[in-house]
Amino acid sequence: MASTHTQQSVTVFNTTVSAEEAEQTLLETDTDMAETTADRLVYYPYRVFGFDLHAEAFLDDFTDRVYCGVDLCNGKEVFIEEAPQTTEQVVNADMIVPVKDETKDVERIARYYLLELVRKELRVGSPPDLHVVEDYRIYRPFHLVDCTTSDETSLTYIVDSVTGDFHRVYLH
Repeated sequence: MASTHTQQSVTVFNTTVSAEEAEQTLLETDTDMAETTADRLVYYPYRVFGFDLHAEAFLDDFTDRVYCGVDLCNGKEVFIEEAPQTTEQVVNADMIVPVKDETKDVERIARYYLLELVRKELRVGSPPDLHVVEDYRIYRPFHLVDCTTSDETSLTYIVDSVTGDFHRVYLH
């Protein structure tokens, strides 16, 4: 009997790092890395907000559209330089990292983060105006890469398919 995987349509950040590039990155970063194999992609959930921002600084007014993402597993904020480029994909539901707490007010988290960032960067006297104009759930794909070192130690890394940044996964 064939196993069936539930499929789900999701919006994902456009990827720029292929599985082969993820493998090569890890091979090049450690001379003890003997072999790398990109196993699969996992999809990490973010809520991304676009805000229209208006701030009055000492000698100038500032108006722009700014973007902030909130990691839906850890509540960590990230400033996004420009409007996210995304595509729709159908993926296996078991490759989607589950959200830990759907009840968090992630818009408030994003708003507070941007307010603090604007205060520091623009040195504004009064609080800037922020109005939500876009609100998306976007998944960030990560390559799961199994690695073997020259002393035959097995390691697993995740490689961000958007930036190429990587992190060691510690398995218990």
